[in-house]
Amino acid sequence: MRIAMLALAGAFTLVATAALADDPMAVTYGNTVTTKDAKTGAVGTLLFNADGTYTGNGTGADGKAITYPGKWAVKDSGATLCLTPAIPNGPGETCSPLAVHPVGEHWTVTNTAGQSFDVVVTAGR
Repeated sequence: MRIAMLALAGAFTLVATAALADDPMAVTYGNTVTTKDAKTGAVGTLLFNADGTYTGNGTGADGKAITYPGKWAVKDSGATLCLTPAIPNGPGETCSPLAVHPVGEHWTVTNTAGQSFDVVVTAGR
C-alpha cells in the first residue's frame, strides 16, 4: 500500500534542550510534531512516547486519513533519529539528523530517503 505521508516517519529533526540532554526525545512526549512534505504539500503528525513508540497520522494514497504505529531510536551518539513505521509494505527505517529547535520554531530537514519536510513541534496533543 502506497501511503503519501509514510515518508514523514523519518522526516524531521528533533526538538531538544540542554536540560533534556539525557533524553533528547523528552520534549516531544505530550507534544505534536507536524510535518509537511516540501514536494507534495502533504501534512502529517507524529506523537512520540517515552517507551520508544510513536503514532503517525497522515493521508493515504486514496486520500483517506490513516493512523499507524511505529518505533523510534536515537543513534550515532545522539546525532540521528531513526523511525520505523509498522505499515505493511512500508519504507522500513528512515533516519534524520537531530538538532535543537524550540517548540514553535519551523525548520526543514531531509531524511535518508532524500525527502525534505517542513517541521514544527507544537505544545500539546
